[in-house]
This record gives sequence, structure tokens and C-alpha cells, in this order.
Amino acid sequence: MNEETKQEQSPPQGRVIGMDIHPKTFAAAALRGTDALNAKVEWRHDQLPMTDLEKWFQRHCTPRDVLVMEAGGCTFETVKRIGALGGHAVVLESFRAGQIGKAYLKTDRIDAEKTGRIYLSGLAQEVWAPDEKTRQRREIFYGYERAVTDSVRAKNRIRGWINEHALRAPRGLRLTKESGCDWVLASRTWTPVQQHLIRTMFDDLWHARNRRRSLRSLMAQEVATEPDLLKMTRLYGLRHITVYALAAVIGDIWRFRTPKQLVAYIGLQPRTHLSGEGGSTGSIAHTGRGDVRALLVQAAQCILNGNKGSDHPLAKWGWALTFRKCRSVAIIAVARKLIVALWYLLRGCFTPLVEVTAGLRGKLLHLATEIGRPTLRQLGYKSAAAFIAEKEKLLLATV
Repeated sequence: MNEETKQEQSPPQGRVIGMDIHPKTFAAAALRGTDALNAKVEWRHDQLPMTDLEKWFQRHCTPRDVLVMEAGGCTFETVKRIGALGGHAVVLESFRAGQIGKAYLKTDRIDAEKTGRIYLSGLAQEVWAPDEKTRQRREIFYGYERAVTDSVRAKNRIRGWINEHALRAPRGLRLTKESGCDWVLASRTWTPVQQHLIRTMFDDLWHARNRRRSLRSLMAQEVATEPDLLKMTRLYGLRHITVYALAAVIGDIWRFRTPKQLVAYIGLQPRTHLSGEGGSTGSIAHTGRGDVRALLVQAAQCILNGNKGSDHPLAKWGWALTFRKCRSVAIIAVARKLIVALWYLLRGCFTPLVEVTAGLRGKLLHLATEIGRPTLRQLGYKSAAAFIAEKEKLLLATV
């Protein structure tokens, strides 16, 4: 779906209704006109309960109206409720919208009117409202990121405890196993309070690890069952966590008309500053989706670290650029190549897969391992080999 089609599908514009959304209440202001400065305010509503949103919409709004709000915690849920009533809602980027305001007076009614006028002025960018599937994927991915953070913090807390009490862990000790807790408890005589603290720290670590493992399995199951996600594993250097994160962040690939737009959305475009007769270009701008950009950089590092003698064109190109420029430039360039290739792949511009390589078969085996044998049997697969054979046929039949 291109931009022209999206514009044709959007409802004809009547009034612009700016909204200021809170979890329990909201404010709204209806503007009539197309000019941000001269648009007339028809009415203002303040301190309305969110539970009455549907009744308020049916009484005061029409399908021709455009409801505008800033991106926030409960914005997308509000957009979903408005869309279910046949309304048209637009979400504005909160950072730029927040830069415009009256410093001496700030109320919900003023913010609602301000949001409507900002939309009419075109000074703030619109934010894509994700569909239900994309929202769920983002929730799963963010939950996984939090589990990883909690796991690392819990492990570092235990290591700090060991170092604080001048203990030296034996080689091969794994803190994520019960043997790690048993070793710490048996390393010296602890008071009852210290024993309780040690068990609490290990319980936190094990709980975070279990959450991390279960979410990894959940992501692997969806990658294996969704053809659009499974074909993304064709790209060299991408495994199921990065694939799932990209799918969760990108959502509808057709909202990016060119690969450059997707590159800029992720934040891998170079910083450019041109003014007058001078100017410069530098490193990446560090804008966009930093979480997914970090995963792509890790994938690029794996390509360059483990494939120095690889015959894959991307690895050879990356190493040639490393020798010409430097390693950091090559890593970012390889990550940018990956995201551009992903744009063409999701748009159906890749050639059909002729054969399943050993690397791709290894990714399928990794998927089967993450899903686990009990879950594979619940899904109807007798073994991991049967799972891999079916997914190979699906990849060969997918464009």
C-alpha cells in the first residue's frame, strides 16, 4: 500500500478535534478551519472520564472529523477504541509537539486545542499506530528485553556479593544452576539473614532466566509459524530474536516507500549538516529505534567476527571495507546493508530460494531447540527433523 492509496482511504476532513489523553480522563477541543492560526474553536470539553469515550464520540463527533492526540502511554488503546467506532484518529510525535506551548499557562483544555492547531500547521510528524498483532509483538519483545536486563543485574549482584566476601568461584561454576547457590552457601558459615539474602538473590536470577527462556521460546514459535517472519531468516546474520524484533518494530513494511526511509527509521543513516557553502557528514545520527539498531549492530559484528574466511558476499564486502576504512565504519555499513535487504525481501523483490544452505538449516535447528521438544510435539511434529523438513519446504516455496 503506497502513500497515495493511504490518502485516498483516509476520510474527508471535517473538523479537527484535538485531544489531551490521560488514563482516567481526557479533554477535547473542536477546531473548524484549515489554517492553524485562524481556525475557530467550536467547543471545548474538559475532565471527561475515559469510560465515557464511546458515548462522547457518538454524541459530538462525526466520521468526517479527525481526532488528533500526542503519543503517550494510553494513546494507541484510545486510537483502537476510536477506530472501532468508525472514527479517524491521528497520533503526533510527542517530542516536537511538546516543544510548542505556552510556558505561563498549561491546562488540559489548552493542550487539547494546541494539539489540534499543531496538526493543522503540519509542524509535528505523524506516528504510525500499530495494529493489534504488531502491538502484541512489541509487548513480547519489550518483556524479553526487561527479562534480559533483570537477569544481568541479578547475576552481577551475586558476583558482587562473592567479590565483597573475598570468595573465588571455581572454574566452570554456573550461577544459573542450583549448584551455584549450593557452592555459595557452603563456601563459609553464613548467618541466617545472610543465607536468606543469598537464596533471594538466586531466586531473582532464576526467575529472570526462566522468563527470558519462555519468551525466547514464544518468539521462536511465532517466527516458525508466520511465513513472513520465517522468510526473514534467509538474511545472512539474522536469527529469530532479531527477526522478531524487526517485525515488531517495523510492522507494515508498505508504510516505508523507499529503503532510505526504513534506514532512517532504524537510525542507521549518516549525520549530515549542510549550511551555506560549508557542511559535513559524519557518523550515524543516533536517532530512531536504538533497541533494534543495537541488535543489527550485533548481527554485523557476528558476520565480521566469525566469517573472516567466509565466501558470503556480505562478509567479503564487510572485510574489504574494514581494510579500506575501519572496523566501526564497516559494522555500521553491514548493518545498513541488512536493513536494506530486509526492505526488498518483505516487499517480495527477492529471488526465490533455490536450495537451503547449511547456515539456514542451522537456524531452523536453533528454532527447533528454542521451541523445545514438548512444544514441538504439541504442534504436531514427531521430531526436530520433521520440523526442519517442513520449514525447508515452506522457505523453498516462499518468494
